[in-house]
Amino acid sequence: MENETKEVKEEVKEEPKEDTEGLLEKANQAAERLEKANEELKGLLAQQATMKVEKTLGGETEAGKEGKTKEQKETEEAKKLIEGSGFEDILEEKKN
Repeated sequence: MENETKEVKEEVKEEPKEDTEGLLEKANQAAERLEKANEELKGLLAQQATMKVEKTLGGETEAGKEGKTKEQKETEEAKKLIEGSGFEDILEEKKN
């Protein structure tokens, strides 16, 4: 009976070793993908910062711009959706 228990314990110990190798390989692959994505992100962030600096130095700023109200945004979206359908006049009538 003791021999049976030892055999079972040995079998149980061997199975996870095979699975862990596969899991380690998957984890390493995932880590490599993350590292590549991080490098790409660093490049994009640097590019974005450069564009913002050029935009600011060019005299364009975010300050002082009037934001659109929710109603204005919704009206513009509605116009885009029905553009060319012949129903554009409906939005103009409601506005007046």
